[in-house]
Amino acid sequence: MNCNPFTLGHQYLAEYAAAQVARLYVFVVEEDKSEFPFADRIELVKQGLSHLPNAEVLPSGKFIISQTTFSGYFNKAQLQDVAVDSSQDVEIFGREIAPTLGITIRFAGSEPKDNVTRQYNETMRAILPRYGVEFREIPRKEFDSEPISASSVREALKVGDFDKIKNLVPAATLLYLRGRHSANK
Repeated sequence: MNCNPFTLGHQYLAEYAAAQVARLYVFVVEEDKSEFPFADRIELVKQGLSHLPNAEVLPSGKFIISQTTFSGYFNKAQLQDVAVDSSQDVEIFGREIAPTLGITIRFAGSEPKDNVTRQYNETMRAILPRYGVEFREIPRKEFDSEPISASSVREALKVGDFDKIKNLVPAATLLYLRGRHSANK
């Protein structure tokens, strides 16, 4: 998860996945190429998932959705109409990371809007079974008939729409965003 910022959608995906497995690893994209710094993002994920005793929040490192393994992820706005290759990232996960940590299932949220992330999901679906890893795509949580997304939160933040934001993020994220927004004024 990038969690730029952490939303109720992210929380729902982790809760759903945690109910399916004995141990859930939640990797937070470590590259600092997002609007919110990695240190803040991972802390919000830890706070938002602290109620899940079987979930462990970890930095993604240099080999899960990083500039090295999947640089296109960080240029998504320019690549929405282009085929992207995320196979190196998925191959490394299947070959190295999954067996090291005993991961047999990888979860991801469905992606109705972002073509780059949708292609990443398709690549995981195609490649991970070769390594004995099942891929499960979870339907996204919605609010007002729209998938909850970090991009929706960022758009609402630009105009200071905290009435909308409070319906999309957990309490810790809301507090963080209010503080950040008032500091930027």
